[in-house]
Amino acid sequence: MVIKSSWIVCVAVASALLFPQAVRADDDVAFQAIQSRDWATAEQQLKAGLQQDPGNLSRQLNLAWVYAQTGRKDEAAALYREILRRDQDRVVTLSERDGTPVAQLARRGLALLGK
Repeated sequence: MVIKSSWIVCVAVASALLFPQAVRADDDVAFQAIQSRDWATAEQQLKAGLQQDPGNLSRQLNLAWVYAQTGRKDEAAALYREILRRDQDRVVTLSERDGTPVAQLARRGLALLGK
């Protein structure tokens, strides 16, 4: 019973991370790729976008998520930690109705990675 409820909590947290972070911004292709779990396309689009706008927090958070989903937990953790170090007081808009502190999202990502 404990394993089942832990799994349910993990899935709920993962869902909360995946879909809210996949904000459209200027990344419709990356957004669609994340939703369809096309990690290679998502990574390519996010990296291209970050070359143009290195400080884009939505892209950084989404790229960390892609790293985690493709088994690159150390890379994901490093990116989440870098975001925490640099931008913990900033807020990212996840929907039209709210803004979520970047630190909260990065900490959730690290928790999911067990780091």
